Amino acid sequence: MTDATDDLLEDLDASLDDSLDAPGLLPNVVAVVVTHDPGAWFEECFAAVVAQDYPAYSVLVIDTASKADPTPRVAAMAPQAYVRRLSDNPGWSKAANETLELVEGATFLLFCHDDVAPAPDAVRLLVEEAFRSNAGIVSPKLVQFDDVSHLLQVGLSADKLGEPVALVDRGELDQEQHDAVRDVFVAPGAACLVRTDLFRALGGYDPEIHLLGDDVDLCWRAQVAGARVIVAPAAVARHVEALGERREVDDRRRLQARHRLRTMLTCYGPVHLLRVLPQAVVLLVAEAIYALAAGHRSQAADALDSLRWNAARLSQIRANRARLKAYRRVPDSEVRRLQMGGSARLVAFLRGQIGRDMDDRLSAFGASSRNFTGSFATTSRRVEMSFWVATFAVVAFGSRLLLLGTIGSFGELATFPARPWTLLDMWHSSHNVAGGGSDAAVATVFALLGAAGTLLVGSISLLRRALLIVPLITGGVGAHRLLGADGSRRARLVATIAYMAMPLPYNAIARGRVGGLVVWAAAPWVLRSLARAVNREPFTSASSWRQRVLGTGLGLAVVGAFVPVALLAVVVVAAALAAGGVLAGRRGGGTRALALALSAGLLGLLLNLPWTIDLVRPSANWSAVGGLTSRSGALSLGALLRFQDGPLGAGVLGYMFVMAALLPLVIGRDWRREWACRAWMVALACWAMAWLGQQSWWAYGFGPPEVLLAPASAALALCLALGLMAFETDLRGYRFGIRQVLSLAAAGALTLGTVPVFAASFDGKWGFPDQGYDQVLDFLAADRATAGPSRVLWIGDPDVLPVQGWHLAEGSAFGVSAGPVPAIADRFTGSAPASARRAGDALRLAAGRRTARLGRLLVPLGIRYVIVTSAAAPFSDEVRPPPPDIVRVLGDQLDLASVPVDPTLRVYRNAAWDRAVAAPSFPTDPTHASAGRLAAISAQTLAWLWVSFVLLRRWRRERKVGA
Repeated sequence: MTDATDDLLEDLDASLDDSLDAPGLLPNVVAVVVTHDPGAWFEECFAAVVAQDYPAYSVLVIDTASKADPTPRVAAMAPQAYVRRLSDNPGWSKAANETLELVEGATFLLFCHDDVAPAPDAVRLLVEEAFRSNAGIVSPKLVQFDDVSHLLQVGLSADKLGEPVALVDRGELDQEQHDAVRDVFVAPGAACLVRTDLFRALGGYDPEIHLLGDDVDLCWRAQVAGARVIVAPAAVARHVEALGERREVDDRRRLQARHRLRTMLTCYGPVHLLRVLPQAVVLLVAEAIYALAAGHRSQAADALDSLRWNAARLSQIRANRARLKAYRRVPDSEVRRLQMGGSARLVAFLRGQIGRDMDDRLSAFGASSRNFTGSFATTSRRVEMSFWVATFAVVAFGSRLLLLGTIGSFGELATFPARPWTLLDMWHSSHNVAGGGSDAAVATVFALLGAAGTLLVGSISLLRRALLIVPLITGGVGAHRLLGADGSRRARLVATIAYMAMPLPYNAIARGRVGGLVVWAAAPWVLRSLARAVNREPFTSASSWRQRVLGTGLGLAVVGAFVPVALLAVVVVAAALAAGGVLAGRRGGGTRALALALSAGLLGLLLNLPWTIDLVRPSANWSAVGGLTSRSGALSLGALLRFQDGPLGAGVLGYMFVMAALLPLVIGRDWRREWACRAWMVALACWAMAWLGQQSWWAYGFGPPEVLLAPASAALALCLALGLMAFETDLRGYRFGIRQVLSLAAAGALTLGTVPVFAASFDGKWGFPDQGYDQVLDFLAADRATAGPSRVLWIGDPDVLPVQGWHLAEGSAFGVSAGPVPAIADRFTGSAPASARRAGDALRLAAGRRTARLGRLLVPLGIRYVIVTSAAAPFSDEVRPPPPDIVRVLGDQLDLASVPVDPTLRVYRNAAWDRAVAAPSFPTDPTHASAGRLAAISAQTLAWLWVSFVLLRRWRRERKVGA
């Protein structure tokens, strides 16, 4: 402390001790009271503001457009007070900043809310302590208005994200235990003494933080400038805390989130901001996710709105940062020492304190918000939240390289066009370039992918990542919604965890089966829709029949665009639901479910016209709908029960879900046992059909394994949720015995069943291959640039063929790609084009030893390379070798030259191509659609738009009625 300060303090003390005989030596203080529609408390509070024993003191009242002019009330108590009325209500901060123009010559400003009543000696004690401690901002001790023996606030701390933290328990008995003068991070804005020169240097309060957080922002900036913020508990002020009576709760919560983020963006230097900002964003997103899961959409909107609000004001924030940089004296590391470690909101949540007046100034978030945040405090909600966070973390951690790494061309994630609108061109083209080229209709999936890519600002990379990640999210949400609102929170959580922990979606990612992922994502939604058609508790719905058909049909149209055979699987699921009801003694509703499946499936077929016509015309075969079945990669019954259709799976642990799903059949009663029977019948029917499709004597395939295994896994997830509900409701009706033991065993089995997926998450990409065909076969693309357009003939096991294939011989199939690297267009061919059939005939001639010059037969078809693949991806460990005869026959051809590439790929160059007189010409790009084709796609587009519009209008009407 300087000598001048000591002298001034001694003069101050002497003057006060001598009854203030020399007021000219005292620093002037102006009390600034900001009012807005003050209540009945105003007279008592304002009288206390006026009745101070400090002589160099005046009062300024700033009224923010109160409905009734407070001037007569002020004049009755303090005729000498000056009243400034504003024409509108700009908020606390802008109103308080009026002092920058109105006040001159004052050393201190005492900012007060209109509901604060300071003790008669409060101003004198605050000024004393300001000089004694050389402080820039001083706060009094705030106590309850009607009982001064109970504390409200003795200064505040804050965390690194700007969340204020109380230093005393609200309502704590005041026994002078907090009466020591100390540094604090925040002086509560209800009443604080601020040095005028500091206030002017800081530019006053941030005008955009017009309420809630204004004190945090001012004190943070003051400390960055090198000023001290202290609390002087000897000075006491009573506080009504009337803000909650004059402010909407939802608006308050939104303002708090906005202003916390704005203060943090303003006050941190660039280094600390780069470290802390991602943490703030993650916590905001996590809060929004939990709020959505808990059914509090307004809470989620408020959290995310803070990001939007601050992003729209980046220019203001940059200007604030530049102004703060000019007088920054203390580094962030020093300021950080005054803050609380960690996240105050996260700690309060884990302790169950959110909603219990964590923010003492405002009683946390207010009454209605406490109904939400108070639910955090219950053990069940905290446990549920912990599981949600864990599930989200495992999926995000396991998908990190899919989000951030390189995704090669592989499976149904084959090479995409450079721009998404090229996919739209393919869709309405009159020439289908796939499979060697034909005039057949193009799959509707290209329209869906093109529209999705356009919505994703034309980013093909983002579209390919979304095809892997969005189905994971959609399937998890569908499992959570499976039981609807009638299911308990814990039951819905169990269904979600079980469905997400089954290996199906991750194996689909590892094998590049986007269609299988889409089916898995849709399975719980479709099962729920069919169950609601049964219309038995808890699956009841007030939706009309038309709405059910349109909604389910639209979803099936999307699924059918990727996997047409899935439309038939829905009928199997509906029939199994009906059969399960008969088994449980509840026959009603099964016919309605079957009718819904047929009607919605038919609508799905119609919405995919004209492509579906190509799948059923006489020249088509079953492989166009259900694909080819791999005999070498047939799944055993055990693998089907474990849902292990790929690399992910763990032997005995894979059976844990099946064992746990038996619980509702054992302990369930009433509708819980009925729906367990129906769900088990669905699982058994799907397993049986999947097993049938794996048999060598069965000639038909059922598409990717997920087509039947996904409904079975959704049915098991439903059984697990029903088991928990039976445990909560029905188990208490039994004596202690084997049922209780089985319940504990089921819980343990469910826990063990999640282990394989947790272990697989460390891979970071769920087994997705490191390299794709675009990387290994890049030399073919370079060769094509010099030799002109050409096609590639692919041969291999149906499960590893990167293009749509047709049967060649036992255990092998062939397909034709329009370019050197498999493209997305080569996956959705439909019936075999004439050129593909001719390629198959040429291969059979060579296999029958009736030609040794296969290359010469392939030249007219535009085929320059023949590739035999034995794995789904280059350098894969899962090898499906083709029949030895195929390799031997190709090696014996006189005009095929082997090109070494990769152990899983045998590449043969067609030497006859180089000796040909002229390379064949054929269309390689989409062509303009004919008038008939344009009419067909126009009708298809209108049908999609009409169904979507009807559903959207119905949904908005239901929301309006619900509100």
